[in-house]
Amino acid sequence: MIRGFLNFIKDLMNDRKVIFELAKNDFKAKYTNSLLGIAWAFLLPLIMIFVLWFVFSSQSPVDDVPFILWYIPAFLVWNFFTEALGAGSGCVFDYYYLVKNMNFRVSMLPVVKIISSSFVHMFFILFIFFMYFIHGWKPNIYNLQVIYYYFCVVMLLLGASWFMSALSVFSKDILSAITLIIQVGFWATPLVWNPENMPVTVQTIVKFNPMYYICMGYREAFSEQIWFWQHPYLTLYFWVFVISLMVLGAYVFHKLRPQFADML
Repeated sequence: MIRGFLNFIKDLMNDRKVIFELAKNDFKAKYTNSLLGIAWAFLLPLIMIFVLWFVFSSQSPVDDVPFILWYIPAFLVWNFFTEALGAGSGCVFDYYYLVKNMNFRVSMLPVVKIISSSFVHMFFILFIFFMYFIHGWKPNIYNLQVIYYYFCVVMLLLGASWFMSALSVFSKDILSAITLIIQVGFWATPLVWNPENMPVTVQTIVKFNPMYYICMGYREAFSEQIWFWQHPYLTLYFWVFVISLMVLGAYVFHKLRPQFADML
C-alpha cells in the first residue's frame, strides 16, 4: 500500500502538466455558458462575504476578535471543502470519456477537481489577509500555517473523493447523500458558533468531525498565536482519520475501477 501511494505521488509529479491543464480547463468549463464567465467564480463568494460583513458588523467579538474576522476563515475553507467534495465525487461522470481510455490514470481525476476548486480558494486566502489588514491586523509568522491546513484539507478531500466517486458510479444516491452530509456538516462544524460556549460533552463530540480541526486551524492561523502542534492529540486524531480514509478510498477505487467503463 505504501509503495502504491508513493508510485501515485510519482505519477502526479510526472503528469503534473497534464493535470494542471485539465484543472484549468475544468475551471473554465464551469462558467463557459454565462455572460460574465469566470468572474462568477469570484463574484458570488465576494457578494456573500460583503453581505455577511454587513450583517455581522454589530456582532460581539469572539475572544477579542471581531466576529467577521473570526467567521470568514472557517467559512471560506468550508466552502472550498464542500465545492471540491461535490466536484470530486462526480468526477468519473464528468470525465467518462477519459475513464473509458484504459491508458489514463482515472485515480488522478479527483486531484484535477481539487486543483480546479483551489484556484478560487487561493484568491480568497489573499482576501482574508486583506480583510485582516483593513481591520488593523498585520501579517505574522503564524499565518504560514494556512499552508499546512490547506494541505490537510486537500488530503481529506483526496481520500473522500476516491471513496465517494467510486461508489457513485454504482449508485447516484451517493451524490444525494453528499448533499445531505454537507447540509448537516455546516451546523455540526463550528462555523457560526463558538464551540467553547458549548458543554464539554458537545465539544468532545464535535472534535470527531475532521473539518473541526481544519476550520479552527484556519482561524488560529490568522487570529490567534497558536501553532498546530500545540494540539497534539487533535492533530494525531486528524491524521489517523485522514490516512485511514485515504487507504480505504484508494482500496475501494482500485477495486471498483475495472467496472467503471461498463457502468457509465
